[in-house]
Amino acid sequence: MAGGIRAFVRKRAMIYLWRAQQSGAIISITLLGTLTAASLFDQYIREATNNYWVLGDSVLAGVIVTMALIFTGVFGVGFAFDRLKFWKEQNIVAIERNPYGSYKLTAKEIYWIRIWTAAVAAAKQTDEQEKVITLFNQWIERSTLEDPILKAEVAAIERWIVAGDERIKQMLEQGPTEPPTA
Repeated sequence: MAGGIRAFVRKRAMIYLWRAQQSGAIISITLLGTLTAASLFDQYIREATNNYWVLGDSVLAGVIVTMALIFTGVFGVGFAFDRLKFWKEQNIVAIERNPYGSYKLTAKEIYWIRIWTAAVAAAKQTDEQEKVITLFNQWIERSTLEDPILKAEVAAIERWIVAGDERIKQMLEQGPTEPPTA
């Protein structure tokens, strides 16, 4: 019972933290734009441009125009970074910094490999394809032998797929736990 409550609280905390992060980004950009625009406009731009030469004495209109220019600049830089492919290598860097990311499997990847090998095995295979199937099966076997948590996750997924047990589903939502030590 206590484990279920703890898992519920942990999941709710993660959901609210994610929501705070998502809304925090929007709030930060909005505050950046409004506060920066208001201070820049009031101290520098209003007198230098004579309130953008067409707005008369309307301070609010000048702040809004300044905000629009700031947002255009911020999003323009982001758009330029996307077009120049500055974010392209991000996943490669993440794998290079995580030495296990290139060969350690997850439970979901094991199922993808099983699907691929079953698709290849469904037709008449060449010798090369049989070698690939054998290699993938060895990879799965070695990964589950060396990582008892992965083995438990794969078994839990199999039980959930077959039985739909609510307890198994809760175990999957909680994430991996330390295996019992013998």
